[in-house]
Amino acid sequence: MLRSQLLALSLLVACTPHGDPSPNEGSEDPTPDQITVDATVQVLDPMSGAGMADVTVQNSAGDSNTTDSEGRATVTVPGNATFEVLLQRDGALDHLLFGPTSDLDFDYITFMSTESLFSTVQSMLGVSTADGTGMLVVGIDYDDLSPAVGASAAIDLAHDSPWLLGNMGASFGDTIGEGVMGMVAFPNVEPGSATITVTPPEGTECTAFPGNHEMPPTPVGDDRVTVVTYHCR
Repeated sequence: MLRSQLLALSLLVACTPHGDPSPNEGSEDPTPDQITVDATVQVLDPMSGAGMADVTVQNSAGDSNTTDSEGRATVTVPGNATFEVLLQRDGALDHLLFGPTSDLDFDYITFMSTESLFSTVQSMLGVSTADGTGMLVVGIDYDDLSPAVGASAAIDLAHDSPWLLGNMGASFGDTIGEGVMGMVAFPNVEPGSATITVTPPEGTECTAFPGNHEMPPTPVGDDRVTVVTYHCR
């Protein structure tokens, strides 16, 4: 993502939590004969772009670490499977990172926001959060983290109109355009397992990060933000 758009990004990947979010109960935890890989998460402050310290980073087995002054923390996750990592911090919104893994360690950059920032976006769009729903954010970038202009996303769970954020603010839509963040937000999603369809820009292909193949059925929880990422090339 462009650093000039960090604030817009932070507003996108957020919703107001009311419960006690936790990794999906159906996630794949490592077994004695299953490999693990290191997931290094970097959490950035949406206002400054600097690393956000004191974020709890927890894997699906309940093991956790805390981000340092650069916003980085590492936890182990299953290799050649799927990973779920829950991010929590006082005064910030919870995020559940999800995706397929390979047999390689990986870095994952994400952002945390406050309830007040998300309320600002909702006011811009004239929308509100419905009780008993979640949010699914689909990031679509090129490998160099620039937005995949022309890419679009769809999901198979009931949801309200998807929206985008860019230099001119928030707007409804499901296709990334010029000057728009490389992500599509699906608000008020019915909880369940979502099948995500990403249509890549012409002449490219997009795969689920970090495993670089198809995105598994994606958990959407009540009052929780689930974040997935695709990389195009």
